Amino acid sequence: MNRLPPRKKRGDPILAEDWNALLDAIASRTPRPGTGLELIASSGGFAYSRPGPGLSPNPGLPPFAVIGIEKKDDSYQVTLKEGWVIERKPKTDDTPAVKFHIPKVGEETLDTIPRPQVTMAFGDTLWCKIVTDEMGEISEEPEILAAAEDQDGNHYYPEDPAGSGSDGEYFVKLFKLEDDGGTPRVKVYQQSDIEHWAQLWTGENVGGGANVFKDHKEDSNIYRFRTVRGDYGISENEASDEVELDFRAANVGAGKPVWVVPEQNGEPAEDPPDGPAEFRSIAERVTQPQIRVKCEPPNPGDPLPKEIRIEGNGKDGAILVDDEGTVTDLARWQDGLVTTPGDTTLKVEEFKVCVNGYPETRKFLTLA
Repeated sequence: MNRLPPRKKRGDPILAEDWNALLDAIASRTPRPGTGLELIASSGGFAYSRPGPGLSPNPGLPPFAVIGIEKKDDSYQVTLKEGWVIERKPKTDDTPAVKFHIPKVGEETLDTIPRPQVTMAFGDTLWCKIVTDEMGEISEEPEILAAAEDQDGNHYYPEDPAGSGSDGEYFVKLFKLEDDGGTPRVKVYQQSDIEHWAQLWTGENVGGGANVFKDHKEDSNIYRFRTVRGDYGISENEASDEVELDFRAANVGAGKPVWVVPEQNGEPAEDPPDGPAEFRSIAERVTQPQIRVKCEPPNPGDPLPKEIRIEGNGKDGAILVDDEGTVTDLARWQDGLVTTPGDTTLKVEEFKVCVNGYPETRKFLTLA
């Protein structure tokens, strides 16, 4: 170590070698951090701190506090106390609900001994960079970096039907190194652990129906959902906690009504009760039915057919008049239904005929 120059009395000359010896002595005595020691710079000077066994250095200082500033050429080597990035997320089988991340400077974490140093210049800001996936979970270990420009970053957002989602990149401002007449001055922004959690809502359309969730408006961070609107034959009704979908129909024409209109106190119900819509069935007559209503599966166990089939009784026949080869259809029916077009009238007329040599009156059917 360089020795200080000898003391001088008032009036003694200051020689060049004495002045140079003084400068060398001051340079040799400039405080520098050593292994296991932390250098603390303040307006009152420098101080060393040695951590106790198993304890964090400078336990009284807040997280991310400056514990050392060393000038090197035209820049400064800044040493920080460690701090945590605390991540909160839903607990799963293999991950806890709260996870702690220690930021890194290059490849070394902030709690490494000796402490890693960050190179800064006047006007630089120190940031803690946090990168997340599209679900907001931290995907890379947080990083400490210095930059002269502001770091905006971007917010994560989950995947939605109209987009693939986006990873997040956040920059938490720790402090700024300012020039105080050639002396570094620290302007503090953050001196506490950094909390991070995935606060954006996420959802999923499930099942095979139409999607209720529509899209996510990134500029305003609004998730939009489709409303439920009844279409042909369906009306919607907002109940207290539900959206009710009611069937609505109308019997038209002059025939018999098929749809059973729900009633309340003898009047059509404005809010039909819960349950299925009811329709009247088509049935055969009770006794001796000649018209058959059929809706049966082709084979036992098969589903019902799509049609309701109306059939007759399966009987075919005809009443004919054969006049020496000239045949006239009086009536013809098929499957129990008359198929003869037009009207044919049979008249009963009386004629005199000879019976055993005597005239007698007989009745005959004639075609009108």
